[in-house]
Amino acid sequence: MEGSLADAPNALPFHRLLCMGAPFLEVRAEVPQSTLDDFKLRGNAVVQVEGHMQSMLPEINRLCAEMGRPVVYAATGDATLTALAVQALLREDQGYSAEANRRNPAVSLLGGVGRDQLGYKLQDYLKECGIQPLLSEIVSEQTGWTAFLCPLRLEDPSSHGGFERSSLAAPEQEKGESNLQLAVVYRAVQAGAANQYKLDHLRFKVWEQVEAAGVVYAEATFLTVSFESVKILAEHCAKMGNTFCLSLSAPYVCRYFGDRILTVIPYTDVIFGCEREYMALAEQKRSEGLAQDVDSVATWLAKMPRSDGENWKRRHVVITCGDKPTIVASTWRGYGVKVQRFPVPPVRSRSFVRKDGAGDAFAAGFLYGLMHEADVDSCVQMALYCASVAVQRVGPGFSFKDKPSVDKALSTAPQ
Repeated sequence: MEGSLADAPNALPFHRLLCMGAPFLEVRAEVPQSTLDDFKLRGNAVVQVEGHMQSMLPEINRLCAEMGRPVVYAATGDATLTALAVQALLREDQGYSAEANRRNPAVSLLGGVGRDQLGYKLQDYLKECGIQPLLSEIVSEQTGWTAFLCPLRLEDPSSHGGFERSSLAAPEQEKGESNLQLAVVYRAVQAGAANQYKLDHLRFKVWEQVEAAGVVYAEATFLTVSFESVKILAEHCAKMGNTFCLSLSAPYVCRYFGDRILTVIPYTDVIFGCEREYMALAEQKRSEGLAQDVDSVATWLAKMPRSDGENWKRRHVVITCGDKPTIVASTWRGYGVKVQRFPVPPVRSRSFVRKDGAGDAFAAGFLYGLMHEADVDSCVQMALYCASVAVQRVGPGFSFKDKPSVDKALSTAPQ
């Protein structure tokens, strides 16, 4: 990244982060099994809200109020979880001040939200967590929400299952231990305003925050919401020497919107994704007899020409492979691609709680390293640490009390 961290007004000792994605209000509650049946929800499955299911949230609130059970609200979505995890890491930095962060936020989230009570709850939650919400209000749509519901009288009410894409696989059964049975969770999703974004909001209302960000992270899903917005951010980062990062999000996005992803790769410095996503993105190449395995796919993407022509700038292609070593393919000053493998730290079966959010936490750890200008090894180790913590957490938040330190990278810029 060009320039000094202390050059800008209201400077921080690290680069600011701007995340772009589809934010959702998360609703967690325990309800009677009859309610789950009435709404035709299925255990450990995601159901899109339609028809009579529109009354689900009011019904959940009514039932929980009658039974004296809590309804827990949080924020979710790929980029949203990543932003929350980065902010949780920053809270553990020496000298961190919540009051100073409120005045001068380090992490911002850009996306679409409805002008309704759900939207206000979502924005309030983000602010409480230290995130600056830069959300375009969509008057015609309800705020996107997702419900995580458990039937009453779970044997282990502290367990929460999940369905988001993850970077860590469930561990194999350890010798002398029984397999952990994750709680059955019923999930419903209403996209609403999360699937919309106004380009004018980016150009005229939040551009000052865009210019202040040294690191920008976008989920590929948002390429289906506002392709132009993502491309504008990517082009801006390339022009200003900032770092642009892209998460591949899901195999279906790579398969059906791969052309949009490949359009922004020339502007991209870091790509995140799991092995299935990369192989889906390379389906056309594989049909041509190229990119037959994950290493060749990583090399192909790493070597894709940069839009700025600055070959000394390294692009990193980061591939998570469950509990197998994480792959990082990096360009090396225009002379080729270096492929490294980093072992994934094991998680004991008895400690493994959930899979959702692990991939987003992984990206957060890497981004935290980029914000502090850390070397690649430190970025990957922080990413693996965050993913390991994510699969052991209970509830929607993140806590990184024992996070490792990061080492500064040596400059690779030509003298």
